[in-house]
Amino acid sequence: MRIASAVGVLSSALWLPAGRSSVEDAVIDGVLDDVRDAPPDVTEVPRTRGETPEFMAAEAVRRALAEAGRAPEDLDALAYAWVLRAGNAPYSPPFRLAKELSVGDCSTVGVVQACNGGAAAVETVVTRMLTDDRIGLAAAVSSDTFEEYGSQRWTAPTMMVGGDGAAAVVLCRGPGRLALRSLVSRAHTCADIMEAGQDLRHRLPGADGPQDERRLKEAAHSVERFGACLTSVVEEALADANLDAADPGITAVLLPRLATPFTETFVRPVLPAPLREKASVPDPHTGHLGAGDALANLEFARRRAVVAPGEHLLVVNGGQGVAASCMVLTPGNG
Repeated sequence: MRIASAVGVLSSALWLPAGRSSVEDAVIDGVLDDVRDAPPDVTEVPRTRGETPEFMAAEAVRRALAEAGRAPEDLDALAYAWVLRAGNAPYSPPFRLAKELSVGDCSTVGVVQACNGGAAAVETVVTRMLTDDRIGLAAAVSSDTFEEYGSQRWTAPTMMVGGDGAAAVVLCRGPGRLALRSLVSRAHTCADIMEAGQDLRHRLPGADGPQDERRLKEAAHSVERFGACLTSVVEEALADANLDAADPGITAVLLPRLATPFTETFVRPVLPAPLREKASVPDPHTGHLGAGDALANLEFARRRAVVAPGEHLLVVNGGQGVAASCMVLTPGNG
């Protein structure tokens, strides 16, 4: 999707709970045999202390709106993404969030695309803004908590460790503080990297353990399609932004907040070669934020000012589904 700075990120926010789940907790609970089983760059992740997902999402949206000097009732559209809900809650998360925020007549939708949900929420509201002149201010938000899993969030540390929290971006007409040049998403829905792919950890360098041949074949298929999706969205997003992967103006590529072993084995290698050394996982201490990695990475890019005028930034995301996305951004006017 060619956006050409017609829509931009006006503000953003990350809301993390004060509680922590540590690798020591996982060892004490018998989830891990040793602290050395944890990812090398993650020793603890945020953990809720009773905060609901909608509360966290509302706090993130409020912070982002306050930074922009706007109020909840100013929003014309709100897209809310999530991965997990405890039990079989008989309510609609988007409407619960809208009530929490008191957004009034704002058009509110839910987006469920697993780990790529935050990026899909951005795509949803950007599409609305490009096609409907009545949508002038919109927000994309995600929130997830892995609290019901307890220390089991450390079960597959070579792939990811789930962190609780919420992230939000407020989008406006025009370039904003970060201008969106393009956004492309793609999925291969016959593969599922988390369910069929639980045995992926046995394919990592130096790994051992029991292997079920059928599951490993499914996992290999998932990984193959996951890599193909990532490669295609990056190439297409660059083309839509009139860029080449070797363009020296591309200074940063932000990757999903997955564990280093998984990222280095399955994510970085499928990027176009000129981008691999520019790629990094920002703020890995948050852990994997469910649907929120892409939104949290947009917040990181805005907060850390990782691109200067004339430069470009890529936010690459992907996960369960298999779904992947790539956003190309450049500094705006804010």
